Amino acid sequence: MTVLASALLLALVLPPSQASAQADGAVRVTVRAPEGVPANVVLSGVAAGGPARRIAAKPPAGTSTTTTLTLPIGAATVSAPRVTVDGVAYVARPVLPAVPVVPRTPTVLDVTYVAEGGATQLRATAVDQTSVSLAWTAPPGSLFTLRRTTGGSAVTLPTQGVNVPVSGTTAVDKGLKPGTQYSYALFTILKGRLYGPLTAVAGTAPPAGSTDAAYIASPSTLLAKAADIASAKTTGAGVEVVLQGQVPPPLVGAGVVLPISAALPGGFLGVVTTVSADGRSVALTAGGLSDAFDYYELNVEDFSVGAAALPAEAAAPPSAAALPAPLAKTTAPQATAAKPTEADRREATPEESPRGAAVAPSAAPAPGPSAKAAVDSSCSGEGGQKVTFKPGVGLSGHLRTKLDKKGFLGKDSEATLDMAIKVTVTGAADIETSGSYGCSVELKLPPKVLTTYPVPISAMLTPSARFAIEGKTTVGNLGMTATGGVAVAGSMSLKNGPSFTGKTIADVVPSIPKVSANGGVGLKVGGDLVVGPGAGTPDAGVIAGVSGQIYPIDAGFAPKFPAPDPRFNNCIEFKLAFTAGLGLTAKAWLNGWSHSKTITVDALNGTFNYPGSPRYLPAGCNKLPGGGSPDSLLGPGVTKVDDTVVGDPAQWDHVDGFAPGAKTWVLSTGLVANAVGTPDKFASKNMGRPGDPELTTLAGFPTFDAASYQVTLVPTGSTLHVNYVFASEEYPEYVGSNFNDVMVVRVDGKNCATVPGTTQAVAVNTINAETNSKYYVDNAAGAAGYSTTMDGLTVPLTCDVPVTPGKAVTVQIAVADTSDHVYDSAVALVDGGIWTD
Repeated sequence: MTVLASALLLALVLPPSQASAQADGAVRVTVRAPEGVPANVVLSGVAAGGPARRIAAKPPAGTSTTTTLTLPIGAATVSAPRVTVDGVAYVARPVLPAVPVVPRTPTVLDVTYVAEGGATQLRATAVDQTSVSLAWTAPPGSLFTLRRTTGGSAVTLPTQGVNVPVSGTTAVDKGLKPGTQYSYALFTILKGRLYGPLTAVAGTAPPAGSTDAAYIASPSTLLAKAADIASAKTTGAGVEVVLQGQVPPPLVGAGVVLPISAALPGGFLGVVTTVSADGRSVALTAGGLSDAFDYYELNVEDFSVGAAALPAEAAAPPSAAALPAPLAKTTAPQATAAKPTEADRREATPEESPRGAAVAPSAAPAPGPSAKAAVDSSCSGEGGQKVTFKPGVGLSGHLRTKLDKKGFLGKDSEATLDMAIKVTVTGAADIETSGSYGCSVELKLPPKVLTTYPVPISAMLTPSARFAIEGKTTVGNLGMTATGGVAVAGSMSLKNGPSFTGKTIADVVPSIPKVSANGGVGLKVGGDLVVGPGAGTPDAGVIAGVSGQIYPIDAGFAPKFPAPDPRFNNCIEFKLAFTAGLGLTAKAWLNGWSHSKTITVDALNGTFNYPGSPRYLPAGCNKLPGGGSPDSLLGPGVTKVDDTVVGDPAQWDHVDGFAPGAKTWVLSTGLVANAVGTPDKFASKNMGRPGDPELTTLAGFPTFDAASYQVTLVPTGSTLHVNYVFASEEYPEYVGSNFNDVMVVRVDGKNCATVPGTTQAVAVNTINAETNSKYYVDNAAGAAGYSTTMDGLTVPLTCDVPVTPGKAVTVQIAVADTSDHVYDSAVALVDGGIWTD
């Protein structure tokens, strides 16, 4: 009757010519609803081209909104769908079935939503593979009918669908299929009146091996299918989707799940911000699981995508035979020579002196096998600069998450997360540059879809490799297999707030580089990482997941030894760290958390060294096999950070004889093996090595065959002590001459090896039988307690230096021949002789 009356009214008001000229009119729609309750009022008319639909959408905020809708002149039917918010159904009172649309003066339509009554708080209390348990709240005296259908559309009448037995205000629906979507409609009869339906959509737990989720969708959530979508595009702030005409327009503030498509390779989970006047174009901002689901549980175990790990043979340590000659272990000491007379030394030319030939630099180590490359990319610049990188990139981990908004069995509302994300980079670079050079290589890794139902969740890494090269560099097979990542677990609840912990995951196996010209190389591999709903849409943002940057390789390669050292091209110091700048974001679902909350977890942010960093390639090249790393040198109150020895392997060893009753580590300007024994033997060896600039200054003459030991340590005490003995074959004959062999103990660069009570450096000319003799031991005929071939040596001396507890300090001990390469000298460092108090 209303439609007919409206049509008659229009016919009376407008003559036929004016009606055809004035095609459109307007309706001013006011929608009223309680704060927090959104609503859509739909008006439908008929235009020349077919049906015309217009939407007046009230957002959750506020209690009313007024919208003027343009419609064809005639009668417009009115639809005000029921709304369920926080378990309460709201219906429009009253709603006219139609309103007239006339020109010039808008028709006024006022729609008010009120709570319907009947049952409220329909929720699941348990979901498994074959059953769904439901519970609700209702006034005393209520009777119920619960109907179930397969799929996402609940019935509207209590005679439709399949009946589910009810017991009081609960029901258990059994015999269901795993991984299947079901819709429930609850009708209430109270005092002879029918209320409802109150609806819920549930997905049963998937069968074993499936990555689908078990869930209860919020009543207003749109779980869109591919057939529901006309088009979708990202906007930088979210997604704009155009729905097909048959799809009911979603509410402002409702969750919308979009399937994977060409435009959205990771799908999308969003929240409606606006709905166009025709109800088809919907703007979405990125949302979280709690925006679309009351309950959600997902378990994705051991996913992976991308390149495999480095072949096992690349991880094997090199054999002794494969090491370059200066790094191979000395298996037997050379015999000591008979001690020459003074005339022998004076008459001999340098070539005729009792010395050995200089050690020639060896060839660079052979390259180790490189990883199978997923990409072969290179970059080049002017002057022949070129970097070729053959990387494989992989992403792996697990994801276990559970959201329970309404609380199963009365538990507090809670969201839990247990996630591990690992990035593995495998590859080796060939670098040839004539000077400093930088470049970037783009890498490829497809998104990993972790689950598609009911909401797509993906993990996506956009990786690249960046090189920063210093100086002339020619190196091949410079690379590794490195796995860097994070694990995070915890929960967020109204009762306890957020509580998350994390840890880093770091493991590395370097390849063995082939070096011709050793320069500094910085390498950083990684990029933007997004894990969560809509992760395949990098410009849309993600909530309820992890996003940010991750670099499993943040590495530096540099020569361990300076250019004059024969090991310059044969030993690379490899520093490797894992860098992350990730955010864990959880979407709030309760009034106490009305906005997204970014949760800080230490393991997600910072730079973390890989175990054992720095490392040295080939392994052990930083240590001299003759004695290795002298941990026994360190006494109480010090912790070693790093140490190294510069010199030929035979210039360093752990021996008895230089201090009564103590074992010592000895640095010699010749062979340590020649320095141990009795004074009738002679220690003199030309090592063919350079001297030391500071020792040259202290001696007053050029120095040769320098050897040094350097250790970086952290003291706990405020005074550092270094105990040592200086010995020399220059005693006693060449005291006062230019053969003034000398030593130093540098603490953070300052020498403390001085004659007690003076600033004079310890040397042949400053401690001897005539000068500062109380610190001198004459061993020409053999002194009690000493077992060395050296003719003279100092008593054990100690230098004491103030230090700052907890602050790293570097100690370097060095010794050198002066004026020629022969007649050896040595420094002996007593076990336990570096300590603090």
